[in-house]
This record gives sequence, C-alpha cells and structure tokens, in this order.
Amino acid sequence: MRPSNRSALLTTTLLVAAVLAAAVMPAAAASGHYEFTDDAYTAEQGEVVSITLSGAADANNTSAALAGENNTVPLRIGGEDVNFAVNATVVDEDRDGNVTLELNTSTAGQTNASSYLTAAGNDSVNATQTTETLPATLNAGDYSLALGPANNSTDTATLSLQAAETTTEPAETTETTESTDTETTTTADETNETTTNASATTDATTATGTSDTGIPGFGAVLAVVALLAAAFLAVRR
Repeated sequence: MRPSNRSALLTTTLLVAAVLAAAVMPAAAASGHYEFTDDAYTAEQGEVVSITLSGAADANNTSAALAGENNTVPLRIGGEDVNFAVNATVVDEDRDGNVTLELNTSTAGQTNASSYLTAAGNDSVNATQTTETLPATLNAGDYSLALGPANNSTDTATLSLQAAETTTEPAETTETTESTDTETTTTADETNETTTNASATTDATTATGTSDTGIPGFGAVLAVVALLAAAFLAVRR
C-alpha cells in the first residue's frame, strides 16, 4: 500500500473514532445533566418540602440529549451521621429537564422510602432508606442533598429542617355563681295549729286566776277583805 493511501486510511479511521466518541458522550455524563435549583431548602418538621432539579445550564437538555438513560440521576439524602440516609434514582420521564421531588417530613424515616419521597407529575423516583426505621419524626437540623455517584457528586445542596412551633393556649376558666333562693312558706294548717296553741295557752292562764300582779288567787282575797270591812262598819253604826 502506498504511503498516501495509508495516510488517507489513518485519517478516515480517526474521523470515524471521533464521531463515535461524540455520539457516546451524553450517555457517559448522564447524571451531569441535572442540578439542584437552590443551594438550600428550608421546611418545618412535619411539612412537605419540594426539592427541584433542572438540567444544568451548560448542558444540552433537549429530548435528543436526554435519550436512553440520560434522563436518570442518582440522589442521596442525609447520611449515617444524622441517622437518616436515603439513596434514590430519579427519572425525568417526560425528558423536559425538570423534576420536582416531594419529601414528606412527617413520615420520613418511619416507613417505606418510596411512600415519603415521591416525584410530581409524570416523573418518578425509586428510593431506599439505608438507615434504621425512626420511632418519630426527623430531628430538626441540616440534611445533605447530593446528585450523582457517591464518590463523584455532580451537585450538592442542604435541607434545613426547623423545629415545629408549638403554641400552648391558656385554659379557659368559667366561673358560675349559683343563686340559692330560700323561700319560707307557711301553710294554712300550720297557721291554724299555731292559733289553736295560742288560744289554749290563754285559757289555761285565765283558769288559774292569774292577776295583773302575777300572784295566783290574790284578787279573790281582796274581795273577801272588802266584804268583812263593810260588815264591820255596818255593825258599829
């Protein structure tokens, strides 16, 4: 083979290799197409927090670029240091370069991960909790968020979970004042009985001859003395 033919064959081979490499590149950088829309997400204990992902600003996020498995991205939440760790695979099903995840902090860590971490719309997420089941709601604090492989994160953010506010209302005290009306009722029978008793007492006093002086029989003695005096005077005349 002539040297010129060899050179042309080598050049053609290199061009073909370059084209093939360019075609394969999007699949090799699948997780690099997505990033968090915010550096920090804040929620209160018990709330549902939305974690949004979007295509990286420097990436070609057309449906063609997201062909094959390029519409999937690994997600990690928390870690062993906070007793809550979740590994998930997020799938941009409609390949529009935007995914909204919803984390229910009222049940997070207490049940199956796929029940408290879901994707909105047509997108999906497959999640697995790698730490033990929690007996109560997540503790207040910061939880790390990371996209991409465990040893090569492509983007990170923070979930700040604030303590739920508790409002204690003072107990209402109702004072009830009860008025008790005391009624005195005198029946006709009681009146008659009282009158009868009074009459009996008067009769008894009269029968014993009690005078105004208070000495029983004193009036009769005075009458006898008066009669004797009158007879004595008559005899002397």
